[in-house]
Amino acid sequence: MSATSSAQHTPDPGLASETLAVGPALPTLDANAHVLAPLLSFAKEAPERPVFAVRDGAGYRDISSAEFARSVHRVAAGLIAAGVEPGDRVALMASTRLEWLLFDFAILAAGSVTVPIYDTSSTEQVQWIVSDSGAVLLVVENQTMRAAAESIRADMPGCREILVIDDDAAGGLERRGAEIDDETVGRIVAGLRADDPATVIYTSGTTGRPKGCVLSHRNLRTNVSQSGLAVGPALQPEESGMLFLPLAHVLTKGYVLFALERRMRCAFGTDVAHLAEEFPLAQPTVIAAVPRIFEKVYEGARQKAVAAGKGKIFDKAAEVAITWSQQRSAGKVAPVVGAKRWLFDKLVYGKIRAAFGGQLRFAFSGGGPLGERLTHFFAGIGLDVYEGYGLTETSPTLTINAPGAWKPGTVGRPVAGTSIRIADDGEILAKGPQVFSGYWHNDTATADVFDDGWFRTGDVGALDADGYLRITGRKKELIVTSAGKNVAPAPLEDRLRAGALVSQAVVIGEGRPFVSALITLDELAVERWCAERERAGTPISALADDPEIRAEIQQVVDAANASVSRAESIREFVVLPSDFTIESDELTPTLKVRRGIVEKSRASDIDAIYTR
Repeated sequence: MSATSSAQHTPDPGLASETLAVGPALPTLDANAHVLAPLLSFAKEAPERPVFAVRDGAGYRDISSAEFARSVHRVAAGLIAAGVEPGDRVALMASTRLEWLLFDFAILAAGSVTVPIYDTSSTEQVQWIVSDSGAVLLVVENQTMRAAAESIRADMPGCREILVIDDDAAGGLERRGAEIDDETVGRIVAGLRADDPATVIYTSGTTGRPKGCVLSHRNLRTNVSQSGLAVGPALQPEESGMLFLPLAHVLTKGYVLFALERRMRCAFGTDVAHLAEEFPLAQPTVIAAVPRIFEKVYEGARQKAVAAGKGKIFDKAAEVAITWSQQRSAGKVAPVVGAKRWLFDKLVYGKIRAAFGGQLRFAFSGGGPLGERLTHFFAGIGLDVYEGYGLTETSPTLTINAPGAWKPGTVGRPVAGTSIRIADDGEILAKGPQVFSGYWHNDTATADVFDDGWFRTGDVGALDADGYLRITGRKKELIVTSAGKNVAPAPLEDRLRAGALVSQAVVIGEGRPFVSALITLDELAVERWCAERERAGTPISALADDPEIRAEIQQVVDAANASVSRAESIREFVVLPSDFTIESDELTPTLKVRRGIVEKSRASDIDAIYTR
């Protein structure tokens, strides 16, 4: 059953106010609306304005809207010449770079459907996605990816050709498409409809085989409109953005489409590791990121302060920022707090803002919980972070905090045209035009996630009296101890990751007598910690059982335990000798922990906790 109706949902009078929240009215999207339209409009009305920027030596080089649109048209012609037909799926595997978007839009201009693949995907994952989607063509970034794909070519029978971006795949297609007249591409674009599929995104997931989420042009365009209605008042005429998260992820894809609608210039980051260098060069005013990016900036700033002997000043400044934001939210800031904030703005906050390029005014955060204290911290230093909530299946945004409707610790209110309902078991259910119609060729999985037209998110949460949603965990990740106690791991893990030395945390306890935790150490924080103790060069693997390290982690565990009952508290923990990585498959490409994989790969460490 589909949940794509754009009609407003009248609250059931039998439901209490905290079990249902409904977003404001949403204008109807035109039946001919499609994802390419904002780009084409941009190129026609402001052809010389930059739409993207790419790293060029010590700076950035702008790409105009008209230049990019022309390239999209020419590559689309090449795809048509290569035999790609409307409705065909074309798989795209590359890092976040200009060519990713060039091929994505060209695929759409050819009337086809983009199937994104993370550049970190395994050969087995590539084989499954290409074969399951029936992709007729695969575009990869480099020869290493091509070689891996060629090794499984026999298991991808529908894939006729593999193109390599680094080997001038775009130029090659432009030459092949030289004989295709402009009207051919124009007719295909003119024939696109809002309900046509635009992309099939395979959920990276934390467990199980990926399923292909079919998102239509309507789903994506509507969600951009919904986000714009929510945060529009905070936007200025010429905002600038930055792209650094995987474009294969729907959050980044949605951010790009939002930027095009708003005619923002977006600079491409080389990768996350280069952000410290490239933020000052690109000077974005608006970004979209996952919580780990904000956590890393905070942790990095604190560790630099500690290394300079100013750790206590930083901690005091952080508390003032948090207090100021909390008081502002309550409606009144005490004069003494305002004065302290003014002082620390000169000493501390300006340096943190400079780490983002100095021009960043607000950010979108999604993909996981940011945490109330960290949200207040960034607001206190002059950077509002609007945390939202959604899934790949919802294009992605269902709820969002926004200017004038901002409550840290929650993921905001439903966006326009959206209804959020809390089921009897606490599961979050959703309806709205951004909700997908189903999984690619998987009616059983589709039926499993719809209940009388409501999309079952699999997440557990609660609505307050003002309609703000708070996420408390994943339904499938709810831990039930051998004593029958239900424990939501996410809130505890969020508090553990706030520890200065902590990189990742996984709370364990399903069927066990008590709750425990696996903790990994942050490499940069540990490096500085060792240097302060004249132990420079000590590898993380040698610190797992270090008494001093364990004592500091114990303080973090104690602080986390203070937020839950005794039965839910972490009784034991183990510090692992290595961090989780994308390469080990313990992290998704958006840095979320794959709990099931971790529990298997670290099984001996878990067993050791319960056999001591």
